[in-house]
Amino acid sequence: MSLLKEWKGVNGYMIKDPGTFFSAYNETHGIAYPIAFMLLSYLAVMLPFGVLVAVLNIASPTEAAIGLVLFLGLGIVYWIQGLIEALLAHGCAYLFGARGVSKTLEAYAFPTVVRYCLWWVPLVNLALGLYGLYLQIKALSAFHDISTGKAAIAALFLPVIFMVLVTVVIAAIIAAFVLDLGTQPGPRPAMSLLGIVV
Repeated sequence: MSLLKEWKGVNGYMIKDPGTFFSAYNETHGIAYPIAFMLLSYLAVMLPFGVLVAVLNIASPTEAAIGLVLFLGLGIVYWIQGLIEALLAHGCAYLFGARGVSKTLEAYAFPTVVRYCLWWVPLVNLALGLYGLYLQIKALSAFHDISTGKAAIAALFLPVIFMVLVTVVIAAIIAAFVLDLGTQPGPRPAMSLLGIVV
């Protein structure tokens, strides 16, 4: 069966009945299959917005093509980010007994369309993103035969670390700005004033 046909079938299950799919799925693929599946999914979720940009700029074919290429390029960037997230989750799941990186990649690849399909619609994107993350956790649990709690730890490890790092960086920037507001500039030597004037 072709990748496109399997992609359509799996996404149908992800929308209609993911629980049945996760419990019945027993196929074995190499690492290339989930990587290609995930790439196809990211390109599919970016394509509608890219086509919309192209249609709105139809009077300028160059701008239309650039808009379409930019959104497809953004899909590739998200694909790389998704692969990194899946590999880090696998590293964490490995500590709980998960074996087979292709299974983890499949657990992340299959719900990609659900997780990111309406990424440009506020609030809806948050709800679907959380539901897609839930599906990834359920898939990790089912594919690796580990508990849902352990799968959740593996799946949430990277997002939590990322949020902590972003919070620390933002707090440091705000603190530096606020602390800088309270300092008074001291007198400057004449040579530095001359350098500023020149």
